Amino acid sequence: MICPKRTSELLDLHLAPFKDKDPAWEVGVSKIAGRGVMATRHLKRGEIIFQDSPLLIGLAAHEEDSLNSCSVCFKVLPDTRFMCRQGCGLPVCSLCAKKKQHKTDCDMFKSWSPNEPDVANSVIIRLLCVARAINLTKDQRDLIYCLQANLDNNHRTEVRNAAKCFKNFPTDKKIVEIMNRTVAVLRTNGFDKTNDRTTDHQEFNFRALYPLFGVMNHDCIPNSYYTFDEKTNNMIVRAAVDILEGEEITTTYTKLFTGNIARHLYLKMKKGFTCKCPRCSDSTEKGAFISGLYCRDTNCSGLVVPEITGLPHPNWNCLVCKQKSTHVQMMKSQDFASGAINAKANSNSLRTLVHYLNEKSDSFIPNSNYVVIDAKMSVLNRLALGREDCNEELVSCTRLRYSRDITQVMDKLGLGDSLLRTQLETQLRKEEERRAKKQKELAEKQRQLAELELKAAEADKLLAALAAEGAEGEVAAAAPTPEQT
Repeated sequence: MICPKRTSELLDLHLAPFKDKDPAWEVGVSKIAGRGVMATRHLKRGEIIFQDSPLLIGLAAHEEDSLNSCSVCFKVLPDTRFMCRQGCGLPVCSLCAKKKQHKTDCDMFKSWSPNEPDVANSVIIRLLCVARAINLTKDQRDLIYCLQANLDNNHRTEVRNAAKCFKNFPTDKKIVEIMNRTVAVLRTNGFDKTNDRTTDHQEFNFRALYPLFGVMNHDCIPNSYYTFDEKTNNMIVRAAVDILEGEEITTTYTKLFTGNIARHLYLKMKKGFTCKCPRCSDSTEKGAFISGLYCRDTNCSGLVVPEITGLPHPNWNCLVCKQKSTHVQMMKSQDFASGAINAKANSNSLRTLVHYLNEKSDSFIPNSNYVVIDAKMSVLNRLALGREDCNEELVSCTRLRYSRDITQVMDKLGLGDSLLRTQLETQLRKEEERRAKKQKELAEKQRQLAELELKAAEADKLLAALAAEGAEGEVAAAAPTPEQT
């Protein structure tokens, strides 16, 4: 294990611009794995624990991404003539083309001679984040080497493939080793867009390495959450719950609403470890039943959950009748449910999807299942963009219901604050305020109507009284007087 003291020294140098004289954290020996970030004092829920700046950052540049973004400021550029005119093979805006950062990048890539410098190549653009490590200071490179890196058989593939895009790619073993190590660290501790976390955190469309965050260990129910400053791309980490002095500060590498099996597979394949946190050790996931499916016995109303074995294809047990089912059998049920709901989600009618989730899906898949939760998240995201084919009342009811449903799942899991919870609670508050206002307006209208009806009744009584007096007068006038008799 790399010495926590040396790691702390390098992190202090990296974080010096933040001038935090009394940090709420320290690097120490972790009970979870190797090193970790520990609280040096009691932290209250919502309190900022630390800020971190990217040691390395660049465009993610996946094959499906548009590549017309500046490699320095990351702003989207016009669809034509966005490549650097110096022949380095990087997209850059006219302002950043004059900056020191681009000159350094440009000189490096030009010396490697891109095969097609005027054509945007995702492999070259994606490599930039890695190649920038070559020009770091010795302390900054040492910090990269202090971070965990899973050196599997594939970590050299990216640099090897990138070499084919240049005529004079470096052959110096030291330079190639720096890039290979950086790739391994990025894959283990870095950000590569937030595809795996978009339901839980602010969207982040770059490839980046935040060193202090990279030291934090994973927990499927983390006690911290993070956001990004959109101007600086700095990360802000806050306490999701109250954290005691000496307690380890954890984050999550997975989506919050992914079931046990999927999380285990992802962490094993992508991060190289098996999680043994309390949630992963509980087949019911703390009673949230994120993976739960209905029992295959039609006479049983119980839920079936996967056994905790650490295997990718475990058996499943019914919690009521105790019947065992194979993984293949239960995945057929899961796949059927996913296909049915996704078919409605992919239709052009949001109203149809909402009706299906509210009235139909519960007959074949529990509302607690992650497929249903993801579908409800999708509905809320679509409603944030517009009503589509839903009327105002349906929009209001759906926002209120789904926000409550998802918040209740978070409460069952024991999840604290997060960007998602803030968004859901804000939505709930707005809808409840809107409903309260509408009910108040309705009550006022009813009061006014009652007043009008009361006044109308009084007017009717008055008219009736006047009519009665008139009738009595007429009778009196028509009656013969004593003189006439």
